[in-house]
Parts: sequence; C-alpha cells; structure tokens
Amino acid sequence: MKGLNHIYTNTYRYVNLCMSILLIVLIITSCQDEERFYPDPQIEFVTDANYVSGDTVLLLGDTVTIGIHAISQSDKALTHLHYFITNDSEVTRIDTGIHIDELYYSKIVVKNVYETETWSFYVRDRDGRQSDTISITFTKGTESIYGNIRTIDNLTFGAQNNAVIGSFFSFESNGIFDLQEAYQNQEKINLLYFYDFIDGDENTISSPGANIDESVYGSTYGTTQWDIKNTTRFIYQEDILPEEFDQCQNDSLILFNTFEFITGKRKSKNLTADDIYSFVTEDGNRGLFKVNEVIGTDEGEITITIKMQE
Repeated sequence: MKGLNHIYTNTYRYVNLCMSILLIVLIITSCQDEERFYPDPQIEFVTDANYVSGDTVLLLGDTVTIGIHAISQSDKALTHLHYFITNDSEVTRIDTGIHIDELYYSKIVVKNVYETETWSFYVRDRDGRQSDTISITFTKGTESIYGNIRTIDNLTFGAQNNAVIGSFFSFESNGIFDLQEAYQNQEKINLLYFYDFIDGDENTISSPGANIDESVYGSTYGTTQWDIKNTTRFIYQEDILPEEFDQCQNDSLILFNTFEFITGKRKSKNLTADDIYSFVTEDGNRGLFKVNEVIGTDEGEITITIKMQE
C-alpha cells in the first residue's frame, strides 16, 4: 500500500509539473502573439477648415496647407515620417526622423509648374510597422500665369575681414550689414558671405543657420553667438545658362528650378563667376542668384545678382 501511495504521489507531482510547464508556455505564447499582432500605425489628413484634404485644382503659385495626423497603435513610438512628391513622372522622396506616439504635422505647399503633383505620406513605428499611404493630388489650373519677380542687381558682399563692405544681407531691408549690425538684427538676416580656409570651400554664400566655424566671424558677434539663425538652402543649377538668367522676366525659371527646402544644401561653395544657384528660405521665399565677380579671399568681395519671387 505504501508503494502504491508513492506511485500516486509521484504521478500527481508529474502531472502538476506538466500542467505548470504547459501554462507557462501558453502565457509566453500569448504574450508573443499579443506583441506580434499589434495593429499598424494609423494616418489621415486633417480636415479642419485651414487645411486642404482632398484633390484640388490650383493656380500656379497658389499656397495651401496639408495637415497630417498619425498615431502609433503599438507600444512603440513612431520613428519615421516619409513623404514623396510625384511631379508628373518625377519623384522626390523625403524621410524625417521622429520619436513620438502621436504626430500632428503641417506642410505648406506652393503650386509648382507641373501639370499634376501628388503628395503621399506614411509613417513607421520603431518595430517597422508601416501605416497605409495616403495621397493628395494638385492639378494646375488652365488659367495659371507666371508671377512677377524682384531683381537685386550687382549686390556686393565683403568677406569676413573686409574692413569696408559688410558680409550680411537681409531680403526684408534690402541692405548689407556689417558684423555688429547683423548681430543686432539677427531676425532679418538671410544671406552671408565668407571665405573658407578650414574646409577648402573658399568663396561661400550661406546663411546664419549653416554650420559656420567660430573662427570665421569671431566669438563676440559671430553667428555662433546668435539666438536667431535664419536658414536658407541652396542647389547648384549647372543647366541654367547665364544668358537665361539675365533674360528672366518672371518667376518661370525660378519655379522650374526650385526644390523642397529640406533637400537643399546649407552652403553654396567654391563660387566663381557665372555660377548660378537656386535658393529657398525656411519661410518659403524662392529665387536664383548668379555670381558676377569674385575678388580676393578673406578680405575680398563677391558681387551677385538675385532674382526672386515677389
């Protein structure tokens, strides 16, 4: 009888052990399944009155705002906002890093020269789950006309050690500032000129928002000490001839050669006569400049002509 009880006891313990192991396996599997089957992030256009959320016909140069609302549906944050613009058949892709559970994003769009432009958006979370792609298409209206431009002819900047001509320019005041004046008017400055010995960039036009070494303008009034650093971005336009630039009387050449702000470079480098660059400011001003003349190095000067949308 004692032997039989021993067998029963061992059997009972064995069954309990098996049940415990099974329960643990079920719990682990359940947790894994729960994690595996988190829904993908959600994304949608904002439909408030100040936003455009459906396909629209726009005149050339019209400005509208797209709003995006996205939310993670897992325990992982959203880490990427990706959008791409299809202009007729040409595609530009932009990937933006984020780290947020819920995203509200606004994008100002200025109707470009293409017959159609489609803006498409999606988000991904940290585990790679991707939302649906949402899109909106803008079609150029048949009554579109090109706009007027503002020309700033033969504008001369001095390099950082030029004792006579300032290095800083403001679109708002249409004037050149020296270093101390620029420091006192930080919110107005859009362009600046210096000669770069450090990186070999030589004659350079950029903006306060570029990465400019402290040695260029010093530590007292130099851009490294500024609280407001407006940013302008640039792209070299090798296919625009100087004669085309000179003959430009409306914003057609600007619109055909503009770009998304985030895709541009922070500096236009190694400038020489007849170089042509397109530029976009962070608040949406667009234009072109052509180099007319470059003289000297850090005590020298550069003369350019600017054509930009009014």
